[in-house]
Amino acid sequence: MKNFKILMPVIAFVMAIGMAFTTKADVQSNGWVERNGMPYQLQNDPCVIPSQFNCKVIFSDDPNTIHQVYISSDLQVLKKNGSTTPYILNE
Repeated sequence: MKNFKILMPVIAFVMAIGMAFTTKADVQSNGWVERNGMPYQLQNDPCVIPSQFNCKVIFSDDPNTIHQVYISSDLQVLKKNGSTTPYILNE
């Protein structure tokens, strides 16, 4: 029992140090678009229809520009599950 009393704080300390280095492994993003030359993360995920079309959006404050939606902020891989017509966003 005496060893248990000494060992418990040591285990708690080791666990606290270990948990300090944990990260979220697979965080789903709503999508990224390029606005004004910079990556912009969408607040809502408009691409919810199961399809093979690339997802495209139009912002209500800029209705003349169609933006491609990407999976990550590096703007390399296009996001699927889109529609033939772009989604209109009020962001």
